[in-house]
This record gives sequence, C-alpha cells and structure tokens, in this order.
Amino acid sequence: MCLQLFYGNAVSGAQRFARPDLERRLLRILETSVGIKMFGLRRIGKSTLRRLATEHFDKTGRPYIFVDGQGLTSLGDLMGKLATGLPGDTGLVRRALGYLTAGPARTALEALAAGTPHEDIVLTAYWRLVSDAIKRALASDAAKPVLVIDEFSHLIDNMARHPDPVRAGDADRLLASMREWRDQGMTMLLTGSIGFNGLARRSGLNAEHLNDLQPFSVPELTEGEARAFIRRATETPSQGQWTDDHTDAFLAQSGVLYPSFLVRGLLELDIEDPVAPQDFGAIFAEKVRPHLHDDFYRQFNRRFHSYRDLPNGEQQELILPALKAVMEAPSPCPQDGVACPPPFTRVDLAFAFEMLAEDGFIHVTETADGARLWRPASRLARLWWIRAGLT
Repeated sequence: MCLQLFYGNAVSGAQRFARPDLERRLLRILETSVGIKMFGLRRIGKSTLRRLATEHFDKTGRPYIFVDGQGLTSLGDLMGKLATGLPGDTGLVRRALGYLTAGPARTALEALAAGTPHEDIVLTAYWRLVSDAIKRALASDAAKPVLVIDEFSHLIDNMARHPDPVRAGDADRLLASMREWRDQGMTMLLTGSIGFNGLARRSGLNAEHLNDLQPFSVPELTEGEARAFIRRATETPSQGQWTDDHTDAFLAQSGVLYPSFLVRGLLELDIEDPVAPQDFGAIFAEKVRPHLHDDFYRQFNRRFHSYRDLPNGEQQELILPALKAVMEAPSPCPQDGVACPPPFTRVDLAFAFEMLAEDGFIHVTETADGARLWRPASRLARLWWIRAGLT
C-alpha cells in the first residue's frame, strides 16, 4: 500500500508507517501492566503511537478517557475532563459521586459533572475525599478505564508553578492519587514533550509516584525501515522515476531517521518528478535541515538550559560531564566508568543519566550482568552537541 505523506500532527491509516515490533510492544505493555510513561522530544512519533493505542481501544471496546493536558492548570481542570471523558452514566466522576456524602467535596464534583463553575480551592481542601471516592468507583468497576493524558508533564508543571504554595502542592497530591488509582486497576498512558524526571527534580516533586509505569522510548527508524518507508512513499507516485540512487542520496543527506524528517524531505523533493540525486544536497541545505534541525536544536537547548534550575549546581558539575562522556565516547559509554564528583553520589549520577535519556539526549542498553551502556539517542543529538560547543 502506498504511504501517503503528511507532515504535522499524529497520523493514522495510510499516512502511518507501520512499525510492528514497536507497536506490538506498546499494546502488550498497556494490556499487561499498569501502563506507560512516554516522555521525549516533539516530532519523534509519540502522538502517533498514542493514537494507535486509542484506535486499539476503540476496536477492542476497552473504555478509555483521553485528556489533552497542555492547557490545564488545576485539579478542577483535570477533573472536569474526567467528568466528561466517558459517556453517560458510566462517567468516572459520576460513579465517584455515589461514594460521597453531602458536603463541599460532593458539591464540587456535582458542579464538575454538570459543567458549572466551582471553587478550585475546594478540591484542594477536600482532595483526599474525592480521590478516595474515585478509588472506590474503580474498585467496583469490572471494566477498568484507561486514562490517556497527552502533555501530562505540562499539566504537572502548570500546577506546580501556582503562586499559592498550598495549590502548588496539588501536583504532588495528584501524582500520589494517580498511583492509588492504578493500584485499583486503572491503566495509564502518560505522554509529554517535557521530561518528567527533570521537572520533578526542579519542582521538588516526588518522581517515585510514576515508578510503577514502564518508560517507553520512540527510536529512530533503522536504515532498513527508512528504506522501506521511502520505497512505499515513492514507488507509486514517481512511476519508477525514483531509483535506489535517489534513496541512497536521500539517506546521505538526512541527519535523522524519524518519520517526520523523512516526510519533510520527501515533500520538498517532489517525488512525482524528482530531481537528480546529486541535487539533493542543495535542497536539504536550504529547505529541509534549517527548519527541522533548528526545531530539534531549540528543544535540546531548552532542555539543557532548564537544568540550570536544578539544585547544587548539578548542570555544570554533574550533568554536563556525564553528557560529555557519552557524546565524545568512540563506543557505548559504560555508566560505571563516568566519574562522579563530590559531593554527589552514584545515585545522583544515575538520576542525571535518567533525565538526559528522558529528554532525548542519550539512550541506554544494559548487559546481562547489569552494566549500563550509553550512547547518543540520535545522530541529531550528537550534531547538537557539536554545534552547542559545550566541551
């Protein structure tokens, strides 16, 4: 089937390039565990995988609630989405009402279920009662819903930045409650373009609240997958004009093999009437790399700059040396071989590596004897390192 090129948001159907092993792993984890946390750079395919998961739930009839957390700032905002996330009387908030007696907590939930104004501070004050009612509703429900929150880290960041320290504490209260909801059978798929570990460290949140969720990374396509992607996208539209020489030239020019990069490049090259392979370099240099590379470079820059807000000078004293060790190593870098300057401990260093991995800088493999080996997460991450000049 011809791959229909589309550059933008999440894709499905003929616009989505199948990655069977990755997709099966995603669905298998969602079906056999409490869920997934998937944080990383934008435009690497997280939203497409999230859409694949909800399409799977639609087919299997499994109930789910989808929430876009980008513009949400409070417990009330989130609960309002949960109140309308499932149809009719099966709504999670409506079921929770059955476990609340008359009082401020019930009044607040009734307002949310009806879509009427409420006082956010009431949810803060009575959150324990509300959260426990949701737990009881989940415990009594045979069909446990999946909670899918896109840009979850934006939601938590917005809550943690509230100027009232009491309201800012809602972020940790929500994280603790969500773990309790998972204990009652609710599966979760939490995604975001802000790394959660770094956010938790900067904001003083307890990152352990998400430790029961399995991390899920979205790698670049392999070269074989990239060739298959290009073939499916070009074979029919070009009517044979696109050759293996074109594909070789394309891959030589493409700095990264994420699908969004391939799509952007192919759209600029006019696959129905492609120019000669030797002309690809000029087109990539002028029309492809300046846009796509700069988008990723900006993301890397923002993430690295955010480490300045970490305590104890961790950006310069711990994170930068660890990143340098991985980026400049000629082969995968063993974590045990990276120096840990005082007063930091090996535990601090391990957390630094986890932050760098979640933020898209590095990727890990682990040997049978437990040794962790790190490498740049993508060719573009290594290019960013060279361009940033942080050595």
